[in-house]
Parts: sequence; structure tokens; C-alpha cells
Amino acid sequence: MYNTKITSDNKMNGPSKNSYIKYDKHAFFTYSSKNVETFQHGYLGIGPSFIAGNFHLHYPTDKPLYLNKVEISLIGQESTMCESIFKQFNEKFNRIFCHYTYNAWEILDYQPVTNLNLRFNIKLEDDLPSSFEVDYSIYAGINYILEARLISNKNVEKIISVKCQINRWCLPAEPLERPIIMKCPDYDKAIEEYKVGDTLVKCELKKFLWSMGDDISLYVNLTSLKPTMADINIKKIKLQLIELQCIAKNNVIITANKIETTKVIIDKKKLSTLPQPTKNNYSFEVGMRIPSKNSTKFIPLNIYAKTFQRILMTHRLKAKIEFKNGSHLVFQSDIGIINSLTPKEIKEGKDKGLIYSEKS
Repeated sequence: MYNTKITSDNKMNGPSKNSYIKYDKHAFFTYSSKNVETFQHGYLGIGPSFIAGNFHLHYPTDKPLYLNKVEISLIGQESTMCESIFKQFNEKFNRIFCHYTYNAWEILDYQPVTNLNLRFNIKLEDDLPSSFEVDYSIYAGINYILEARLISNKNVEKIISVKCQINRWCLPAEPLERPIIMKCPDYDKAIEEYKVGDTLVKCELKKFLWSMGDDISLYVNLTSLKPTMADINIKKIKLQLIELQCIAKNNVIITANKIETTKVIIDKKKLSTLPQPTKNNYSFEVGMRIPSKNSTKFIPLNIYAKTFQRILMTHRLKAKIEFKNGSHLVFQSDIGIINSLTPKEIKEGKDKGLIYSEKS
């Protein structure tokens, strides 16, 4: 009978019972050490990353499993389930985009096994996307599963599987050489400046990619058609971030969901702190804080990752400028919200070889 002694080193923390898809109290996963609470190590997307942990079999001596092999696999899949916009049909989709298998234990002839404590380590490809789930009016998700297959004489005796969270990172983006000109959807797309009374109004963004938890900056440019500008004539500015979560089929959106942040209002009290214009051209900056990853349902974009077949994610900044004469303009621009690190974390990661130096 195959039996490996259990030591105190094997008593590690692991995922909760609710995380298991196929569960057995005698066969379970634990993390690689007592000090971690995830299978993933490293910064996927900007550095080498891998899955590591332990798999344990603890069966009664009078009820052993007859095995000759244990395989551990990481399976990634894209899944969607929804009702079409016009309620013409229900759509369900599932696609496996990665399947790595690790041969954790093997002997020539199968024999009774009561105790096994196996370590595993699976390298992750750089282009794997992050795990996420959308579960509102639609369901869409990228999910990873750790699966242990207990094999006896080529027959699978038992499968144990558990959810495995994968996170992906990006380095902070630098300002663009040419700013992004925000557009008013109700006007001609070629227009970059919009006339309100005697003033031309233009809004710009210096970057497309913004890190979660950062302040996003919007630059408002005003040009008076008169020789001088006595007042900016703006009553208030409302800023809001929007995430569009769409499911598409054959490049056609069949259903969608929208989530929005609370509007940030820059009112006349805040605007009054700006210096008064002295010439016919005037620019100023306003902004809002992007929610941090742990305080929002927003899903960071998967930059430089495998392309999804059905799931489409779009982030958008919307700015409504209300003028003192009662008119208003609504600007909007698509942006990218990413999961990033602080400058201190990046420096420490590079010093330790956890972040690719060539991607700095």
C-alpha cells in the first residue's frame, strides 16, 4: 500500500469548500505555503508567472484508492450565457483557450493508495487573460480551474476540481504624443471644437490607459472669438466613468450590460478657484478618481492578452459641461482602465527579477 507520511509542513491553508467544483473531503488542494492565499505567483503580463501548490490524498487505510497516476491540469475557459436584446433566443457559449497538464505522480502498476502529498508547478503563458465574472442581466466570464485526475490503469477513478483566480498586470502608461480629442456624439465626428456662444470648447485626454485607483485628468480648452475672455462661463462639469459589458456573435452585439460610477460634480465653487482668464485662450484641468480594484465592479482591460471570441469590454469617460447661458455639451471618449502597480512595487519587482526589464 502506498503511503507517504504527513508532516506539519503539509498543514497549509487552501481554498474554501465553496471554491470547489468537484469536492471530496479526502482529496484536496492547498496553497504552496502558509503565507500565501492564492495559487498564482508573479506578475502575469509584465513578468514571469506560475501556478504552484499542493494536492493531498488522505483516505482511510481500509478504503484506499487503487491508482497508478495523478495528473493536475489548469484549464482556462471563456463562458457566456444570455438572452438576446430582442429576446429572440437564449445564447450559451463555452470555449477552452488553455489546458496545461502536469504529471504529478506515476508508478508502473496501480496499487492501493491512502496518503499522497504532491507538489505542482505550472508555468503561465504571458498572454493569458485575467479571471473575471459578469453576473447581472447577462453572464460572462473568464474562469480557470485546477483539476486533479486520479487514474487507475488508464481509467479515471476520480476528479477533484477547484476555481483558480488568475490576475494580470500592466505597467502604467505614459502620456501620448498627441492627446485624445473627446467628441460630442450628437455632432459631426470630424468636429474637434464646439461653439457655445462666442466660445469654442475642446476637451482632451493625455492618455488612453489609466490605472485603477488613479486620478484621471481631463483638459478643457476654451477659445474666445473675441479679443479677450472675461469669464469661462461654465456653471458646472459632471464626470462619470462607464463600463459596457457586451456579448457578441459573429462581430454583432447580441446583448449588453452597463455599469456606471457615481458622478463627480465640479461646481461653481470649485471652478471659482481657477485663475481668471487674461487672454482669448484658456485651459484648465479637472478630474476624478478611478475606483480601486477592490472597491468596484469595473473589470480591468486585458491588454496584450488572448482575444476573446464573445466578450467585449469598453470603458468610457463621459463629461457634461453646463454653461451659464443654459446650454450644455456632452463629451465622451473610450479609455482603457488597467490593473497596474505603484512605482515602488515596480522598482522592487524589477530588483527581484519579477518584472521584465525590457518592458519598462
